[in-house]
Amino acid sequence: MFINNAGLSLELHYIDGDPEGMLTAEVFNWTGHVLKTPRIQISEALNRPEAKYTGVYLLLGESDGETCGYIGEGENIAERIKSHDNTKDWWTDAILITSTANNLNKAHIKYLESRLVEEANFAGRIPLQNGNQPKKPSLSESSKSNMETFLQYIF
Repeated sequence: MFINNAGLSLELHYIDGDPEGMLTAEVFNWTGHVLKTPRIQISEALNRPEAKYTGVYLLLGESDGETCGYIGEGENIAERIKSHDNTKDWWTDAILITSTANNLNKAHIKYLESRLVEEANFAGRIPLQNGNQPKKPSLSESSKSNMETFLQYIF
């Protein structure tokens, strides 16, 4: 578990000034970058540079009156979400998680996706629309450690 007794500083930027609209989030000294957008702004969000980065994403919404989610990964998140925009009608919000330097590779994001699905299922707060538990790729000890640290900032 990630514990920082000195605290953390979270920078939220409301892109259009609306707290219900698109926003970015970054933590000082973390290489990650989060973009959250309501579906009604998805076209604008997917035109942003970070949406074309390698990363993981979450789709959140309701299906049959129940809150649910989907966790995915992609080498170009915008392309993956565009396909979901056409095939999944239940989601209302998307969260894109990338690195500021776009230095996550395919093995990294497959690991992050697998761990996020694992943790979401363990928490049991909302059912996932994912069809299965993604397999963890083989990572070096140092890469696994780096991805676990990356995840701690997400959690």
